[in-house]
Amino acid sequence: MAPQDNASAAQIEKNIEQARARLTATVDELAYRVTPANVAKRTMAQAKSAFDSATRTPEGEVRYEVVAPVALAVVGLAALAIYRRVS
Repeated sequence: MAPQDNASAAQIEKNIEQARARLTATVDELAYRVTPANVAKRTMAQAKSAFDSATRTPEGEVRYEVVAPVALAVVGLAALAIYRRVS
């Protein structure tokens, strides 16, 4: 019965080492994902995707009914800022 106990103990140790390796890989992956630079990259990619989907058609053409009012607002605010500095 002793050799079987040794074999199962060896198998248990092997299983523990495999579990540790998996856990280490998981912790490393989580650390990589929450790195501020990586979070910023993902956030920028999501913002860019949202902007593109809001301002472009599925064919890739500009949606002027959305872009034109925003452009006019920006030009108006710039003109107001210039006017206030001049006067």
